[in-house]
Amino acid sequence: MQTGALAQSYARAFERLGMEVVRFDSERALQSQRFANHRILRRAMRSSAWNAVNREALKIAQDTRPALILAVKCTFFHPETIREIRRLTGAPFVNYYPDNPYIGLRWDPREASALRRDLIEVFRQYSMVFMWEHSLLQRLINDGVEARYVRFAADPELFRAQPSSPPELCSLCGSPHRVVFVGTCTRARAKEIAGVRRHAVAIWGNGWPKQGAAGGKHRVHPAVYAEAVARIHASAEVSLNVLNAESLEGHNMRTFEVPASGGVMLARYTAAQNELFPENQAAAYYRSPDEMDNKIEQLLGDAELRQRIRTNGLRLAATETYDRRAAEILCHLGLASPSGIAPPVPTGWTG
Repeated sequence: MQTGALAQSYARAFERLGMEVVRFDSERALQSQRFANHRILRRAMRSSAWNAVNREALKIAQDTRPALILAVKCTFFHPETIREIRRLTGAPFVNYYPDNPYIGLRWDPREASALRRDLIEVFRQYSMVFMWEHSLLQRLINDGVEARYVRFAADPELFRAQPSSPPELCSLCGSPHRVVFVGTCTRARAKEIAGVRRHAVAIWGNGWPKQGAAGGKHRVHPAVYAEAVARIHASAEVSLNVLNAESLEGHNMRTFEVPASGGVMLARYTAAQNELFPENQAAAYYRSPDEMDNKIEQLLGDAELRQRIRTNGLRLAATETYDRRAAEILCHLGLASPSGIAPPVPTGWTG
């Protein structure tokens, strides 16, 4: 699994709850198939590769007989495979799906895609599907899927308060990066960041134009993961969180990872994010890209505001961990947490 992958965070969380976890690295299994490194042939041979990985997963389930099976996205699973694994093991087989299952098939590798046309039928075979966004949850329920709401979180092994350090220096220009963004390039993100015209944004991620976004004003670095991301957020004065169109009116993983790292998050406003990290107390928000420059200038010019956001963001993010999410999943399934850790009880903002 890629360093910092959501599946790894959940595996570690269940282990901290006192459960023995057997990992099935589906990405490694898919990469072991012929033509895995050839983009065009990989897509042409996708059906064959998926069939092989389904057989491997079925064998592992037969051999280990788990008490619970959690798939994180795992779009490759066929409906019949899920039914057969549930029949053989008698265990709850659930899926945490971190994307929008209704966006259809997209062939641009930079854009999120459902990857298969029958995804909702696949979802109906699971014991339960966990969704991070309320409107998508309701849509799944209306389509006959047993679904529950479980939001994203931060992995405390990867995203935690960092030692104080100056802003990261750019290997291209040698200047400190006051405003940063970490994430893969998509059309929606590129359009949003292009709205920042009076400030240079340091970007780390795959797929960005080599000359940088917005006519070369912004500086692009190779992708980084896990603890390296936390260090970038902690050292910057402003960390942008650009929601993709698929995030709808919800949140994303950065919603938790930026504050958990001690960063100052500037994101597009959504009610869901503001409820978690209130505006000008634990985060800053803009309503349209036209506001981004002014919001950045406000944050850069107000050290007291930045410190308040860092302090409150860290405090609130400390309870938003995958240990809690794992306990929440067990609760939804009527299973006890071996460690006794309970899912979080919603609380109001206390400044």
